[in-house]
Amino acid sequence: MTGPIPVLIVINGLNCGGAEQHLLQVLPRLDSRRFKVRIHPLQPGGRLADEFASRGVSFVAAQESGKAWIDLWKLGATIYQERPIVHCFLPKAYLFGGFTALVFRARCLVMSRRSRNHYQSRRPIAAWIERCLYRYTDAMLGNSRVVMQDLLDEGAPPERARLIYSGLDCNRFAAGDERSARRQAMRSALGLSDDRIALICVANLFSYKGHADLLNALGLLRNRLTSNVDLLLVGRDAGERAALEAQAARLGLSASVRFLGERGDVPDLLAASDIGVLASHEEGFSNAVLEGMAAGLPMVVSDVGGNAEAVTGGECGHVVPARAPDALALALADLIGDAGRRQTMGEASRLRVAASFSLDACVAAYESLYEELWDRHIEAASRK
Repeated sequence: MTGPIPVLIVINGLNCGGAEQHLLQVLPRLDSRRFKVRIHPLQPGGRLADEFASRGVSFVAAQESGKAWIDLWKLGATIYQERPIVHCFLPKAYLFGGFTALVFRARCLVMSRRSRNHYQSRRPIAAWIERCLYRYTDAMLGNSRVVMQDLLDEGAPPERARLIYSGLDCNRFAAGDERSARRQAMRSALGLSDDRIALICVANLFSYKGHADLLNALGLLRNRLTSNVDLLLVGRDAGERAALEAQAARLGLSASVRFLGERGDVPDLLAASDIGVLASHEEGFSNAVLEGMAAGLPMVVSDVGGNAEAVTGGECGHVVPARAPDALALALADLIGDAGRRQTMGEASRLRVAASFSLDACVAAYESLYEELWDRHIEAASRK
C-alpha cells in the first residue's frame, strides 16, 4: 500500500474531558503527508465536535444517528474497507472498538489507557473482556508510570506496553508582558482586585475530583489566611454542584468560591490566577495540572496517578496525600503566605512542562509508534 498510513481514532464522545482535549491538541499536528487520521466517536454530538472540525480533523459516521449498532456497523465497514490502525481511547471505546477491529480485520489495534483501573472492580465482566483483548492488541499505551504498572499487573505483555506522556503547546499560555495584560483583563472581568489571591481548580464537578476536600481545606484556613483568597472552580457540573455550594455555605466560604462552569478561555483564567490546585482521589495523568504549570502557576496536587510525576514536590509546588484536607490546607497556606515562593515555583513549573511534556515530543511519539506498527505489519504480511 502506498500513500499515508490510515489511522482511525475511536473514542466515547467529544465532550470536554481530558482525553478529548488531548486529542484536540494532538490530531491536527500529525503529519498529513504520512498519516490519514479520522476520528469515530461512539456517541453523537459533543461540545468539542465543531472545534475538531475547525482544526481539520475528519469524522467517520458523522455522529448523526445516535444508535450504537448503526455507528458500530459504520465503524466496522470503515475498518474493512481501509484496514487502518485502530486506536481506541478509554475503556468503553476499547471494548466496542477493539472487538469491532478484530471482527473486521484492522491491520493493527492500539489501546490508550488514561486513568487508573479502579473502574474494573465495578465492572468485572467488562474488565475480563478488556484483558482478553490484550493478546490481540499491538500496543497498550499508558500516560503515566502508575497507569503503565496497572496494565502490566493486568497481564499486558511488557514488550507491547508503552508510556507516552501527554504534551502541551506552551505557546497557548501567555508569558511576560502578554501574561500581565491577559491577567489584568480577566481579573477585571471577574471583579478581582490586585490584592486578592486567586486559587484555580480546573476539573469537572465529579465527586472523585476532590472538590469537597478542597473546600474543607479552605475552611480550616478561613480564620487565618483566606480573607483575601478567592477559589475559581472551572468545569461542568456532573451532579456535585448543589452539594458543593451547600458545603461552601456551611463553611462560610460562599463569598469567595466561584463556580464558573465549563469555559473556553481556560488559559486566560489561569493567567488571572496565582495558585493551581487539584485534589482528586484518582487520576491517570492530568492535563489540567500540565496546563496550570504551563501557565506559570505553582501547583498543589494530590499524590494520585501521575500528579507527582509532573509536579516535583518542593520545586514546582506541593504534592499531598489524597483525601487529606489538613495536609492540603498546610500546602496552600505555604503558598498563600509567600508571594516570592509562588513566583519561583511558578517559573519552575513552566520550565518543566517545556522541557519534559512538550506537545512536539508527544506527537512525535505517536507518529513513531504508528510507523513502527505499520511497517511491522507490512513485513509480516510479506512473509506469508
